[in-house]
Amino acid sequence: MRRTGIILFLLSLHLLFNKLRAQDFPYHYFNHISPIINNPSLAALNSKIEVNSASYSMWAGGFKPVNDYLVSFAISPNPKDNLRRSYFQPYVGLGAVFLHEDIGPFNQNILQLIYAYHIPVTRTNLLSFGVNVLVENLEINVNELTARQADDPRLLSGNNNSIRFDGGFGASLSGRDFRVSLSVLNLMPADYKFNNNSVSDLANYRKFFISGNYRIVLNDKFTFQPNLVLRNTVEEKIGFDSMADFNLYLLSVGMGYRTESSIFVFAKIPFHNFFFSYTSENPLKSNHMIGNGHIFSVGWVWKQTDR
Repeated sequence: MRRTGIILFLLSLHLLFNKLRAQDFPYHYFNHISPIINNPSLAALNSKIEVNSASYSMWAGGFKPVNDYLVSFAISPNPKDNLRRSYFQPYVGLGAVFLHEDIGPFNQNILQLIYAYHIPVTRTNLLSFGVNVLVENLEINVNELTARQADDPRLLSGNNNSIRFDGGFGASLSGRDFRVSLSVLNLMPADYKFNNNSVSDLANYRKFFISGNYRIVLNDKFTFQPNLVLRNTVEEKIGFDSMADFNLYLLSVGMGYRTESSIFVFAKIPFHNFFFSYTSENPLKSNHMIGNGHIFSVGWVWKQTDR
């Protein structure tokens, strides 16, 4: 078990340091809500069915220049009422993720179709692998632009809608109180092409994620879980999201810090199989964002396990 974890960690470092690229959609805003958005191996890892929806908005001066949306779904389609026959029987996870972003004249849509395979190695530890298919669409709304040059080839000629196909993979090792994982999205990054003139192309990039968490059980009603995610940033540098989650039985609260010099705080309230959460993104530097970000999410989980 320890050797497998070391191999995963060394492979993650190799991938991260040898090919750093920028990421387009801000996956890190939603990672603490639905981890499968950046790692397909986590689909249906600890639940039979899980559905999440979330929206991110930046509020600045009375308007919202950035809006991001998430809908994710995961299921473990095992026979016999979805129950495993033994702890050591592998099982499959299927999932889908839809992401949408509005930022000025740009509209981006990303669809992920996910397949995961979970292999129990002990009664409490799982080794998981996952792959996904990515369908990405980027559209430029020229009606919202005022070009300085009337013959701007990027915005005013040809097709302003581009669709491309890609994929990704992920792996994770998880136990009752820990998880370490790595993933790569956009394995074959290609430019968004809008016409036959290369000046209109917009670059897409390969994305890397390494994450880990460990849960500390203090008593029957109180747990503490630190989390860390390493990723590549738009500046082609190593970025991170650090977070501490305090589970108070009827309420979960936490806070974290992002490499973009932003502090975020969140609260999650469970109600039967549902949970409701709110996250506040607060930039520490004025040149990072022109306003605070707000994330509202609703989720539903069926037959959650502590595995």
